Amino acid sequence: MEPVRVGLIGAGDISTVYLNAISRSPALDLRAIATRRPEGVEGAARRYGIAPCSVDTLLADAAVELVVNLTPGVAHEAINGAAISTGKHVYSEKPFALSRQSAERLVREADRHRVLIGSAPDTFYGSAHQTARRALDGGGIGTPVFGMSFLGLPGLEHFHPNPAAFYRPGGEPPFDAGPYYIAMWLNLLGPVKRVYAAAAAGQNERTIRRGPLTGTAFPVEVPTTFNTILEFDNASVSFVISLDTVTPMHRAGELFGSAGQLTLADPLFFGGEPALLQPPAPRSLLETHDQAFATPNRRDHGGRVVADYRGAGLTDLALAIRTGRPHRTGPDFIVHAVEVMEAMVVSAAEHRVITLISRCERPEPIDPVRDATLVALTASPFDLADFPVRDTADAFTGADNPQLT
Repeated sequence: MEPVRVGLIGAGDISTVYLNAISRSPALDLRAIATRRPEGVEGAARRYGIAPCSVDTLLADAAVELVVNLTPGVAHEAINGAAISTGKHVYSEKPFALSRQSAERLVREADRHRVLIGSAPDTFYGSAHQTARRALDGGGIGTPVFGMSFLGLPGLEHFHPNPAAFYRPGGEPPFDAGPYYIAMWLNLLGPVKRVYAAAAAGQNERTIRRGPLTGTAFPVEVPTTFNTILEFDNASVSFVISLDTVTPMHRAGELFGSAGQLTLADPLFFGGEPALLQPPAPRSLLETHDQAFATPNRRDHGGRVVADYRGAGLTDLALAIRTGRPHRTGPDFIVHAVEVMEAMVVSAAEHRVITLISRCERPEPIDPVRDATLVALTASPFDLADFPVRDTADAFTGADNPQLT
């Protein structure tokens, strides 16, 4: 197919991942990169053979069909809206917006301008998560009853060089790492009906521990721990996400059913080791090699080789643009995921149960045969050789994990 012409806005840590994914994919044609300070990305632009420019210049460029928005989360609504208003398709890093009403407004604008929208995270496309979905849909655990996920970190200031934005409104954990877990559970269980959350903040002030601003203190303006119950149609999930644990702690997810138990893989990655327990048989790892996006291409925060094909959702959107086929992170999925994030924050602030208004269907499973074109056109943004083996004592610091930033 004719490659979709792409302009990228934003030059943070994650931009290199997207630049690799776009420049290596035959479905995408990288045309420009825009930031508030174009001179700051001249080196990256030269490496990829593209032109650095201002945001206004990129949005006015008729050659750009699709905008990839990698700006900070608080700027996503404005940038996504501006791109849509110029008649460009949009693929945004998470969150697409910070409220259901804002997301719905952007969907209406996209319909009016006849453009498509998509959003990260796309890690649920991965082999580990699709394998878990297949086991669940095949009756592997019987009727789902409840699930749980837990992510605890001592704070983003331990590895992010400028983390203050994550401690201000719009940067709370439900809008940062939260979307990966929310997308994972939506893929498994479908839409959320109700949300109840409690929140706290362990510190009033944080100090940057890495980079040129090391030693700089900044205020904490939002809760940094959220303890949430997500109620689905046929199950509930306990989801804890915290920046207040004194040491990293992680339970990616477990789903308990009437006849078994699924252990889920880390939703920050495409690959991993999902497992199934069906008593009296012992717990066994599920085979993921026959699924799409299964070939390891990087190491995770524990030093294990995993598959990570960030950009699959972008390629899925490009195929939708060219062929008219639906993609998996379309408007309904975007609006509902944003509403779940917003509900976590509002519920904790107002101490009440939030009944959600939006709904979405579970995304279509990734079928290695039916989706062969998607798989073939999605390039690996990582090279395994760039990830040397690390001391496991340094595991899960987040320093090698661009998804957390």
